Amino acid sequence: MGLDSIYNMLDLLVLGCGFYAMYSAWILQREGKIVRTFLVFKETDVDSCKDLQGFANCMSPKLWTLGGVMAAYGGVSLLNTYVVSIETLFWVMMAVFFAVLFWYGYEVKKAMKKYF
Repeated sequence: MGLDSIYNMLDLLVLGCGFYAMYSAWILQREGKIVRTFLVFKETDVDSCKDLQGFANCMSPKLWTLGGVMAAYGGVSLLNTYVVSIETLFWVMMAVFFAVLFWYGYEVKKAMKKYF
């Protein structure tokens, strides 16, 4: 197993996590259920949310954004590896992915202070 295959596995993982994040956003938006993976810290009790609807309204668009960017990055990376070389788009998507990831972490921290 070479280094390239590890990166390809990570690309698939990011793509899958992107779809899971969008699914989590859909569940939060439609059913009002918090999926722990993306929305709260590990030690947080989800039943202690002060305003679940406010939290859902605040975080679901941000989670949709994170999931979309993760899925797009994973797709572009796999496309770059297996179909056609698009290095510039790959590096731009990587920068956008990391920027959105840090932004989302900041937004989760803010929402946790406000709603829990």
